[in-house]
Amino acid sequence: MGVVQKQALKNSIYSYIGAGLGYVNIILLFPAFFSSEQFGLIQLLVSLSAVYSQLASVGLYNAINRYFPFFRTDDKNHKNFLSYITVIAFGGFAITTLLYIILRPLIISAYIDNSALITHFYIEIIPLALFNLVFYLFETIARVTFRTVVATFAREVALRLLTIIGILFFIFKIFTFDNFVYFYVVSYGLSALIILVQIVMSREFKLKMSFKEIESVKLRELLKYGSYNLLSGAAFFVGQKVDVLMIGSMVGLAMVGAYSLYFYIASVIYIPMRSLQRIALPVIANAWKTGDLKQISEMYRKTSLIHLIFGCLIYIGVIINRNNLFYFIKKTEYIDNFLIFPLVGFAILIDVSVGINSDIIASSGKFRFDTLFNIILLFVSIIANFIFIPIFGGIGAGIAAVVSFFTFNFLKWMFLLIKYKMQPLNHKQLIVLIIAAVSFLAGFYFPMISNVYLDLFVRSTLTLLIYGSAILIFKVSDDINQRFIVYKNFLLKKLSFY
Repeated sequence: MGVVQKQALKNSIYSYIGAGLGYVNIILLFPAFFSSEQFGLIQLLVSLSAVYSQLASVGLYNAINRYFPFFRTDDKNHKNFLSYITVIAFGGFAITTLLYIILRPLIISAYIDNSALITHFYIEIIPLALFNLVFYLFETIARVTFRTVVATFAREVALRLLTIIGILFFIFKIFTFDNFVYFYVVSYGLSALIILVQIVMSREFKLKMSFKEIESVKLRELLKYGSYNLLSGAAFFVGQKVDVLMIGSMVGLAMVGAYSLYFYIASVIYIPMRSLQRIALPVIANAWKTGDLKQISEMYRKTSLIHLIFGCLIYIGVIINRNNLFYFIKKTEYIDNFLIFPLVGFAILIDVSVGINSDIIASSGKFRFDTLFNIILLFVSIIANFIFIPIFGGIGAGIAAVVSFFTFNFLKWMFLLIKYKMQPLNHKQLIVLIIAAVSFLAGFYFPMISNVYLDLFVRSTLTLLIYGSAILIFKVSDDINQRFIVYKNFLLKKLSFY
């Protein structure tokens, strides 16, 4: 786990720096200087381009994770595997773009009544989708070659710094709103360029084609696997983005803005999971190759517990500071819809509490079941959102998220338990929930301090001390206790030196 822990630590650092920058963007700048409709438009553009790029990728992201160990060579040529992957991906983008242009009247008709502004930027979604495709394609290549840190920096830090620059230009009237949108699209291009340059400089990627080499390996199986993952990945992505897409179509951009704001805050819960996931996935793929189910099961159990521990802390931390949050986001449409956060946050907690189940299934010989579960997620999401959004608006989308994520993860949990006898849950998860509940009550009922910054600091610190101390005292996670001892000894050594 040395490589995993080292890169996961760096990924976590950049991810939390990125979360801080995202906080500046989403909580401080966008609500203060953009209308909720303008912010909603930006989020709808991102969601549409994400679905677009996922379709264009033709299921290659998981295919790279699963099959790269079979192609890896010491000379970094990797039997030209990565060259073929790149050509296939850009071919998929060309086909998807053609469909996107042909289907323009149908797509516009879905948004013209409640989100007409999106039609003004219809073409801009094409380069935004292309930049997303390039980034995630080469980020996946970086992941399987154990070079994940630069990719994390590019998307979590560099992109958000560029966004801040764009917002400042908008604030000082250097940019119009249209100019800001164009700059925002270019920023995605720059983050994609960073990861592309890293991969080229690492010499892990050489654009070279040779049919003789590729014929000696599992090309047919890879393409078959990719076709399954095209359906699976598309279903999963649309299932996750359908809430924003349907709010934009059924309610309007202002509600897209409110929902996206709280979903962003809730998505911070994912940071520990994504930091470990970036480097854990190739380890799982190698374990499947060697048949080491014990290693996979152990990683499944440990990551599940760690994700829940950090996820609960973030979740209760936001709720106890809700009044402090309202100080920064003063718009009524945001404050009145705060219930979106507890709902979406709870849905994400369900997702992280069963760890890397999707990655395990998708990289196994039973990868077809991952497709099935993602299709179920898509259908449940569409039905739930169709039922609840017209009744409750953005809060209805939060309810739909809980229903969808519970169904999705319960099925995957049962599958891994029955098929591989892998079980990530035990009594320790219950201990975490009890500790979280006690910590929440302490922070929630702590008397308000008139100074918002002081209240934020004191309330959060009190909750963190109670929560963290209890996690360590009850030895909930051996990994966390071990890392705490390492950091404590390192700090004591430094202090004694001075």
